[in-house]
Amino acid sequence: MRTNRGRGETNLNILFVCTGNTCRSPMAAGIFNKIMAEKKLSKISAQSAGIAADNVSGATENAIIACEKINVDLRSHVSRSIFDVNPNDIDKFVVMARIQREFLVNLGIDSEKIYVLGDEIPDPFGGDLKVYEDCRDRIEEAVKSLIKTWRLGEKDAKL
Repeated sequence: MRTNRGRGETNLNILFVCTGNTCRSPMAAGIFNKIMAEKKLSKISAQSAGIAADNVSGATENAIIACEKINVDLRSHVSRSIFDVNPNDIDKFVVMARIQREFLVNLGIDSEKIYVLGDEIPDPFGGDLKVYEDCRDRIEEAVKSLIKTWRLGEKDAKL
């Protein structure tokens, strides 16, 4: 968490992490950023990365379609490897599964900065559109719950 001197503005950088960075974490970051924009919280933003991302793949077509239905645009997304992220630039890491949490801890990331989204989010990769829509809905519910838990946008936010 970074505070701009003299302004009292808090910058909070969140990284959503999944496996390939083509489905879950881009959907989660997109949904999170949409909610932050609706709340007019421009100093809080999310990005995404994957523990096995190739740095060239776009979001899957079904992830794009599922998110378009809730006005989240993933068309310009390009996968990014966790190894291309400076962990010092991230305030909170949000993973889709406990195994990803363990992976980040093994990379030396402080476990206090790592959260598992919901009760884990199953990977929809290879599924049909319904599987992706169910995943999107589960992510959206879990992201809203996380925002509420962290009290983002409130004076007593738990950052």
